[in-house]
Amino acid sequence: MTEKSGFSRRELGLLGANLGIATMASGLLGWPQAARAQQAKAMLGHFSSANQQNYSKAIGSMQKAMGSSVTVEFQGVSAGPQILTAMAANNMDLCNIGSTPLIVGFCNGLDVSMVYVHKVVKESECLAVRTDAGIAELKDLKGKRIGCPFNTSVHFALLSAMKTVGLTAKDVTLVNLRPDALVAAWQRKDIDAAYIWNPILGNLVKDGGKIIFESGDLIPKGTVIFDGIICRNAFKKQHPDLVLAYLKELDRINNVYRNDPQSVIDVMAPFLQIPQETVSTIIKTTHTISPKEQLTNEWMGQPGSKDSGMLKATRSQAEFLKEADQIKNVPADFGPLIDSTFLAKMV
Repeated sequence: MTEKSGFSRRELGLLGANLGIATMASGLLGWPQAARAQQAKAMLGHFSSANQQNYSKAIGSMQKAMGSSVTVEFQGVSAGPQILTAMAANNMDLCNIGSTPLIVGFCNGLDVSMVYVHKVVKESECLAVRTDAGIAELKDLKGKRIGCPFNTSVHFALLSAMKTVGLTAKDVTLVNLRPDALVAAWQRKDIDAAYIWNPILGNLVKDGGKIIFESGDLIPKGTVIFDGIICRNAFKKQHPDLVLAYLKELDRINNVYRNDPQSVIDVMAPFLQIPQETVSTIIKTTHTISPKEQLTNEWMGQPGSKDSGMLKATRSQAEFLKEADQIKNVPADFGPLIDSTFLAKMV
């Protein structure tokens, strides 16, 4: 696999170092309840698009859900490895993250767990190709230059898509690009194709691109790409009430996205200074699952489930990533990664 400069070497090296940092128990645990409440702090990650976390930031609802005695800090992120590094350094408590970096973090010993299925990824993450690159279908990728941020859900989806037509990373030139650098590389014609998410995806299509594959196309082949809500286990143990408040507010916002999308558009278009059409596209491609459905064995299952869909999906993806030389070891037990105890309190 040919690799260009980006964040894979340096940032993953930092991640590996940070993963070795021991999480120290806070002295606040011995304080009276009132004192702990006054000192509580929640560091929440969010991507820059019109997603639910950013919406809660725009309207101030997450602060309200957690209470006035809690200091809520929002931190912008651009890709999964950045989230893992922040959590390894105890600088982030909760965030939505793609299934691939979630699995990479767990396989590298990061003390986190997935507490919620944030969304199922379908047409929001796709492979876009330049219309002048001579690529009509997946098999035409052979010998081409493809950009994507490494160790993310789109990286995994790209490798999975190529595998369906007998291609491997050695058959193409993979270029590791941050999301904010991908558009510039596309405009310079440094790459022939890119696997990325909205709103960048929409910009590529407008700038001489077309979509030939979406992550949802992998579902009939037995591979589900998803985003989860990841939580630092130390924060979860210290502030379970805040984790539950966060998830309840997220579920409320999911219902707004489904049932009253215009109200989201009216808030997010001016908040992010982007066209209403862009917000509408993001809302339409956000496929969420209710807590009740998440508790079925098809998804996270009841607390303690040993055979849930998420356990199977995470193990399957981990084994694929090891085969693709993206991780070194696959844990024997993925049970500690999947925590549906909060979901059980929501239904």
